[in-house]
Amino acid sequence: MTPEEFYWKDKVKNLDLTEVRLNSLGWVLDCYNRGTIRKRTIKQLIPKGSLENLLTQMEDLERYEDCITIKELLDIIYI
Repeated sequence: MTPEEFYWKDKVKNLDLTEVRLNSLGWVLDCYNRGTIRKRTIKQLIPKGSLENLLTQMEDLERYEDCITIKELLDIIYI
């Protein structure tokens, strides 16, 4: 392992994976709106229960901007 790999190994562990997930949900929604990803693919990759849990977590943290993205994805894909 090189010194650079060792440095980044610790940094990657400290990333907030929730933030990464929220950013990717916005990207998925954008891709669906542009027509580059299908509804069936999204359903297979992101379970509805997982999105509902994330929505509850964001409501508890009062991060309503993120709630909008999650709710929009739930409404478009699962309803």
